[in-house]
Amino acid sequence: MQRTVGRAGGQTIQVARWPSEIPLRIAIILVSIVLWLLIIVGTFGLGLLYVALIAIFLFFVEVGFIAYLRGSAVRLGPDQFPEIYTRVVEFAQRAGMKEEPEAYLMQADGALNAFATKFFRGQMVVLYADLLEACGDDTEARDMIIGHEIGHLRCGHLDWFILTSLGRVIPFLGSAYSRACEYTCDRWGAALSGSAQGARRGLMMLAAGGAHSRGMNVDAYVRQQQNLDTGWMTLARWLSTYPPLSARVDALNPDPTAKRFKSSRGPLRAWGIILSFILVPVAIGLAVPHVASLAGGPLGVLMGEASSVLGAGDDFGAAPDADTDEGSGGDSVTYGSAAEMPPPQEIPQFEDADFAAKAATCHGGDMTACDELYYDSPSGSAEEDYGNSCAGRFPGNTRECVEYLAQ
Repeated sequence: MQRTVGRAGGQTIQVARWPSEIPLRIAIILVSIVLWLLIIVGTFGLGLLYVALIAIFLFFVEVGFIAYLRGSAVRLGPDQFPEIYTRVVEFAQRAGMKEEPEAYLMQADGALNAFATKFFRGQMVVLYADLLEACGDDTEARDMIIGHEIGHLRCGHLDWFILTSLGRVIPFLGSAYSRACEYTCDRWGAALSGSAQGARRGLMMLAAGGAHSRGMNVDAYVRQQQNLDTGWMTLARWLSTYPPLSARVDALNPDPTAKRFKSSRGPLRAWGIILSFILVPVAIGLAVPHVASLAGGPLGVLMGEASSVLGAGDDFGAAPDADTDEGSGGDSVTYGSAAEMPPPQEIPQFEDADFAAKAATCHGGDMTACDELYYDSPSGSAEEDYGNSCAGRFPGNTRECVEYLAQ
């Protein structure tokens, strides 16, 4: 059960949201409304049935998690880690919340994190034990973590989550809104902790852990953003729901005159990549009809000439047809005598006398000699090719030469 937060005069603070948060939130609401209407109208309401089933499933998953949280995590209170509990209550009061959230300490196998969640009207802040251990005596860094999660609840980032879920899953739009929310809550963490430098240390602990973060060079860490100023890295940033920690540390720089990192080439190259993914398929789609039309024009003529050379209408390696200009015969064609066959080609010069004799006999019309020349000659040799083609009468022949003579 949540307790009402007491009010103390002059303690409530106001924190400016990240500039893009509200415009992106409005865009998500509008997109979600349109998508919900499309689902309702386009499916005649049946789509809502599937949505309801998914929502019920997710609800029971959430119920199971809340049950685990309330039963296994350590709830903070006046008699349970009172110092941390007091900070949660104080920050909720200063943030202007009507009720204090439930606060829990949870062991998460070494993960350095914290989060805010809701269950019906109940609001909760969950702090990971290892993150608080990393903070150690650095209360400002610890307060940054608590204040950041209070900021999520104060700004309503979890409100109407189901109704705006369709807009949140839109690539680039939902992730951009999520990043803006993180920047806003970093501002809340810095304001509630009372120290921008302490807030930056809290973020650096998320990056390097407690012991190592104390020796980090902040300026060098911020400069790491330069490694992200490429097309692909910019796309990855745009699709991420969290800003890079180095960028978040940079955004909390308390020096108003400090030069913030600003991408220069990355966004332009990222847009180039996006446009290429869009325009290349479009260009291919537009080019295909033109290529097809060329098949009946000059390209078709060239293709026809190529086909005539290769033996149009025949499979590669098949015996040419007897009715073609080349006088080649098909697989089922037979002749009454060698004189009726297509004329032979000139006999090549063969060094082997036996092969030369068989080639001459084959040339004269003895198909048996042609087959013997084919089988007796080395594989891939000119003699083999001459015998296989029946003295050049049937290029690409796949039959024995004697089969062309009617029995």
